[in-house]
Amino acid sequence: MERPLSPLTEEQEGELAERQWRKANPKTGPKSYRTPQQRDRDRVLYSSALQRLAYVTQVTASESGHIFHNRLSHSLKVAQVGRRNAERLQTLVARGEISGGAARMIEALDPDAVEASCLAHDLGHPPYGHIAEQVLHEKAVKYLPDGFEGNAQSFRIVTRLSVRDEKPGMDLTRQTLNGLLKYPWRRWPADLTKGQKRKWKWGAYEDDVEALAFARKGWPPESPYELPRLCLEAEIMDWADDLTYAVHDVDDFFRAGLIPLDRLAATDGTELKHLETLLVGARSEDPHGFPDFETERLARAAQVAASRAASAAPYRHTHGDRGAMREFGSRLITEYLEAFSVQNAGSGVKLVIDDRAHCEVEALKMLVRVYVIRRPSLAVVQQGQMRVVGELFDRYFEAAVPPARGGNRHLFPPGAGERLEKEGASEAKRARITVDLISGLTETAAVKLHNRLTGGWVASALDATAAIG
Repeated sequence: MERPLSPLTEEQEGELAERQWRKANPKTGPKSYRTPQQRDRDRVLYSSALQRLAYVTQVTASESGHIFHNRLSHSLKVAQVGRRNAERLQTLVARGEISGGAARMIEALDPDAVEASCLAHDLGHPPYGHIAEQVLHEKAVKYLPDGFEGNAQSFRIVTRLSVRDEKPGMDLTRQTLNGLLKYPWRRWPADLTKGQKRKWKWGAYEDDVEALAFARKGWPPESPYELPRLCLEAEIMDWADDLTYAVHDVDDFFRAGLIPLDRLAATDGTELKHLETLLVGARSEDPHGFPDFETERLARAAQVAASRAASAAPYRHTHGDRGAMREFGSRLITEYLEAFSVQNAGSGVKLVIDDRAHCEVEALKMLVRVYVIRRPSLAVVQQGQMRVVGELFDRYFEAAVPPARGGNRHLFPPGAGERLEKEGASEAKRARITVDLISGLTETAAVKLHNRLTGGWVASALDATAAIG
């Protein structure tokens, strides 16, 4: 995979010059022992929005003695991989292995800003992840032109919803905010872009355009006719997200007996043929979400990756098996991380991700989709999750109506209630406040609230209030 990278903006050039001066003059640098980017990283790390992710599942909740990754453990690993990749690139520059414009762009990276962006990339995921995201969008888009999108919600949290002081959001630097923008555009009313990507994903809501403009200052203005380019920090975050998710989820579900790495690695090809059939079904069911690789190539790439697990049998929870899987995950992450490079291209600079590694990462992600996410047993659970989220939206949106018109705003926690009083007159405002509330719940809180609102659980008033405070 190759993509051209935009040159440094004037502001990035200024920041780079200042960083180089501080390094050369440590005794006359700023009084604070933290750089602005280090402060960003600390603010995200200590936020309640990040803490909440411990109670939001990655694929499925821990059960039956298995410990699966949740959104918090995933985010921490993405941050570690993203930071290491930024540091790796800067080490290559220091050794003289990367030069010219590519070196200049890498020198402008700040590993703390990359880490902060990675930590924040999943803050907007609602309880139950993509299933709830779909339900909230279908509900909200009736009243809001851009509905709900988890990436846009993450940007909204760090720029508007988080509470630190009198300023809205976390007051992060432009470098960190731009690094968070995996999709640095809005959702336009009509899809006028080349392809359909803007229709399915976007990084900021219509009422957060000022924050988007701040984060993207110096970059080409947003256009409905072409997709804006990601900054290098966002490219690093995106790749760290993909490879981390691919490796640790396959590890989780091989240990749980759901992904048959041992059978995929077998030379008889029986499971490989079965995987090809599963991939064909997945492509037919969701063509827009399917990778840009041929089905047969994906299956072969999955087999190659599985062969590195060095396991000829299902996972048995022995000391040897545990060590082998640790080695398997470490080897893959190191290999995929090093597949990411920045190179000079004529008068410009381009991002290059090794095509074989890119295909393997996409193949591993598809193993989770076809062997786990599309299982009938998980589909049954997801139906219940969709009902919980949908009915919570209906109840709270109805309650958000002004009391004179039959609403009951006492159902809302104080912060949301204040927002309703200040800005909740229109349907659009009430929908956005309702979405902000529900998407910020933990999964436990969502279930408890649904039970209490529908009369399925007897609890004290204090306990019920605590669940959404």
